[in-house]
Amino acid sequence: VVAVETPGDKPRFAAMRQVSRVSGDEIKAMAQACLAPEVVARTDGWQAYRVLNSKSSFHVPIVTGSGKNAVRLFPWVHTLIANVKGNIRGVYHGVSDKHLSRYLAEFCYRFNRRFWEPQMFNRMITACLNTQTVTFSELRQ
Repeated sequence: VVAVETPGDKPRFAAMRQVSRVSGDEIKAMAQACLAPEVVARTDGWQAYRVLNSKSSFHVPIVTGSGKNAVRLFPWVHTLIANVKGNIRGVYHGVSDKHLSRYLAEFCYRFNRRFWEPQMFNRMITACLNTQTVTFSELRQ
């Protein structure tokens, strides 16, 4: 599931989540984690997104069909999907399902902070100081 904040014509923030089955419950969980209550959520017309009517103050379903029309109406969603696929294929040469959610989180982390370069070092030091130590065996789980 992919969400992209687009104030104006450009994307600002993105969120991606690996789901076992795209359902209303999965959409609702992602919306609760990623969307502010006052957001305008524009989605394709798929029925699983109906749960957003209760979460967002304004849900705009747009029936796209598929293919070129969907890309035209939601260009940044499709651009980010293509970018993450290219990143996984090119940089990592494939990723197992077990670790896909971590790669998606890394991609979104980098994307969401792409304009914060001057703050990057201080934020990294703060994150390191505020994080529990993770052992190698914990990383392999």
